Amino acid sequence: MSQAQAGVAHCPVSNMKLASGVAKVPQMLAKKVPVGLAVDGNASNDASNLLADLRVAYLLHRLFSSDMAPTGYDILKVATVGGAKLLGRNDIGSIAVDKAADLFMIDTNKLELVGTLQNPAAFLATVGYYRPVDVTVINGRIVFQDGRLTGVNETAVMEMAARELRKSAMPLPGDNP
Repeated sequence: MSQAQAGVAHCPVSNMKLASGVAKVPQMLAKKVPVGLAVDGNASNDASNLLADLRVAYLLHRLFSSDMAPTGYDILKVATVGGAKLLGRNDIGSIAVDKAADLFMIDTNKLELVGTLQNPAAFLATVGYYRPVDVTVINGRIVFQDGRLTGVNETAVMEMAARELRKSAMPLPGDNP
């Protein structure tokens, strides 16, 4: 895999839910195999929350690989630079000049986060943060802020989705047609 530079999308929660085993990520990283972090689909990862999976990946490999386990910062790089490499994208994956300016921000001035920023590069993996972020920026444009999507009428989208679900929903046993 290393010689061919075959990439691996690591889906730790999906693998655990499906009892598929533990990917040998520490060995892959040691051999320079491109590894990105992924969430798989809703059928095998209910939340599809990459931040939650980042922490799970860190803890899973600490449990199964001890001293060989990737550090919190290593897992962050798998989720960012590693994912970009798997997608063949040089314009994302890190914050740098001429990159897409895709990022999210977390206000760490919260009581539950006091003392957690001793190592900011490892924070997402070692401490974990899987709640909604405070701000999301895509290509330099704020698309999520203060718990709401900007430029999207969320109420209208939810109502439309509910109508579509009612149209296609199969009646449950005991429902009146």
